Amino acid sequence: MKTNVLFIVLMTFTMSLVWMISAGAFMGMVGALPTAELDPVESALSTLPMVLVSFLNVVVVAWFVNRSHLRGFSLGFRVFFLLFGVMFFMTQIETLMFNSAIEMPLAVVGATVASGGLATLSVAILSVFYRRKLGAPKMNSTWVDPSRNVTKLLILAITYMIIYFVFGYYIAWQVPELRVFYTGSTYILPFGAHMVGVLRSDTALPMFQIVRGLMWAGLGYAAIVGLGNAKAWERTILVGLILSVGLSTPLLIPNEFMPFEIRSGHFLELLAENFLFGVLVALFFRPRARG
Repeated sequence: MKTNVLFIVLMTFTMSLVWMISAGAFMGMVGALPTAELDPVESALSTLPMVLVSFLNVVVVAWFVNRSHLRGFSLGFRVFFLLFGVMFFMTQIETLMFNSAIEMPLAVVGATVASGGLATLSVAILSVFYRRKLGAPKMNSTWVDPSRNVTKLLILAITYMIIYFVFGYYIAWQVPELRVFYTGSTYILPFGAHMVGVLRSDTALPMFQIVRGLMWAGLGYAAIVGLGNAKAWERTILVGLILSVGLSTPLLIPNEFMPFEIRSGHFLELLAENFLFGVLVALFFRPRARG
């Protein structure tokens, strides 16, 4: 228990510090950081959401490390792959897709990804020492049947696309400010008519979300095959958290591109839809006992 608390605190502090310093450095390099003097109190308060986001994601990582049969480089790489993939890669490819509304300069997107890479790398490195402190993990007692995995991934990809549109409409699109942000109007159509309009105006969007669904399923699969010592209920919940917490929590951090109402609407949408999808991925790829 003491080891868990110590490393959660250490990883939270390290991730927050590396994230803040590298973000400031990279944003300064691309000219996105204001050069005017900042209020020290306001500056200090602005770091609190980043610390909170780091803490929430580190807790999920700590649970993963405790239930993984991996260690050393394999564990560190898996932690980095999952944390960076969910928090920064998957979020920023959607930013680029909807950048006509968000209007984030490409240099800022690049700086965000670069600082996120360093922050998540620091957690991945510490996770290796964390595992050593916990002691050698038990041998993996389960395996994932490799047969028909491609078919399962394709089914999940299409399922994700459906979940994306349903949750997007019934959670995010119910926020009037969010509709104004993306369309310039508060007008809302019934779901069927709304989907017809979406498909007519942006035929590439469903295919884009199917591709993202394939990526999300791949991330979930990578988490599952690293959880050799997790109970069935733990694996199911943990995969849901891995795919949702890192995606939604960065929206708790204020930024100049998304007002609070927009971030709040998307936060609930992404947390709910990706947790559900993570649970489905875990159920699709249930490990079997060896032998």
